[in-house]
Amino acid sequence: MRGLAFQAGITALLFACAGLLALLALSPPLPFSECVPVVEVDRPAGGPALYGLDGTELRYTPDGGLECSTHVAVPGLPFSLLALGGVLVAVSLVGRN
Repeated sequence: MRGLAFQAGITALLFACAGLLALLALSPPLPFSECVPVVEVDRPAGGPALYGLDGTELRYTPDGGLECSTHVAVPGLPFSLLALGGVLVAVSLVGRN
């Protein structure tokens, strides 16, 4: 039987995968996003692009025709769980040897 760190790590990895799949299924745009249409005469609508952070808001465009912002925790939480789960599993496997 594996230790508590391994089990917690696997659980965090499962939640991270579920969160990432939910983000992919619900996008574009990301859940809890506020979007406004952007019309640029000089440039045709392109693909998705990330503009960066504006305080705690992540600014991006899913299709070039919308400019969206969402709280950084929406995409950050699944990635944080992914990192935490990976570290917990790695520590429990290295610690056993």
